[in-house]
Amino acid sequence: MHAEPGEIPCARCASYAHPFLDACPVCGADRPSRYEEAAAAPAQGLAALPSDPRVLQEVREVVLRYSLKVSGSSAAGDLKEGLATVANALAYRLRVAGTPGEGSDRGHLEVGDVDLVVRERHPDRELVRLPLHAILAISAAGRGRRANAWAGLAFEDRHDPTSPPPLDGDLIVAHATPAGLGRIALANPTGLLAARARQDHYAILARWLGIMAAVAAERRWTAVGPRRHAHELGLATAPPGGWPASAADASAADASAADASAADAPVADALRLLDELRAASLVSDEEYAAKRREVLDRI
Repeated sequence: MHAEPGEIPCARCASYAHPFLDACPVCGADRPSRYEEAAAAPAQGLAALPSDPRVLQEVREVVLRYSLKVSGSSAAGDLKEGLATVANALAYRLRVAGTPGEGSDRGHLEVGDVDLVVRERHPDRELVRLPLHAILAISAAGRGRRANAWAGLAFEDRHDPTSPPPLDGDLIVAHATPAGLGRIALANPTGLLAARARQDHYAILARWLGIMAAVAAERRWTAVGPRRHAHELGLATAPPGGWPASAADASAADASAADASAADAPVADALRLLDELRAASLVSDEEYAAKRREVLDRI
């Protein structure tokens, strides 16, 4: 299945919204959720989006505009690296919602393949690190307004309106945390390139990060199953029988767990835990294989 770049941003406000959401968190506009498609066929074609010609053309424009000012040389050869360089060159004023006083005026963005990191360089201090697959929405400030709205999350039969305090910034990132919704505001009132940075820089950065987040989300739900990924985002409840042992079983019912005998439960639990540890990259493939053999030998 081929995904189109236009399917990722909200049609009304151009904010990125997680593919599973059926309403834009920023403006509240309805949008088609890809959850049912992912449940039927986990690979949705999102991995091809970063190399789409329309995406590359948009990124190329902002990279060429700023790369010479940043480093004195064109970064157009590797557009992903070039845009990450431009983002990192700007000094952002960072604010974290829900934590009064937490923030910095010296934050720099590091856009990786797995995480989005905000850190100070002097002193070297990591301020925020969040997995790309946990990003629910990214929005740049629109003309004449700030992107501080949060209409709520809508997913299947769950509609959770929220009214957090306004969060001012040129770039707003909303993400899932173990405690619920998290939001980060990044503004650049006095940083490098501030006099020359235009609002479309933030809009393009927001869309690029949204595409990267969509790709990371697809990798995650392919690995652990769509329902479990939705649960990680706070969008769905856990199944009564626990999680399936593999992504291949994610779309199946939990009948096997219900039918398991009490004697087999510790083995099933151990295998499930091993799968969780491997999915979270907490054990190597070699450790996983050795421990799995050890657990199966108990049967």
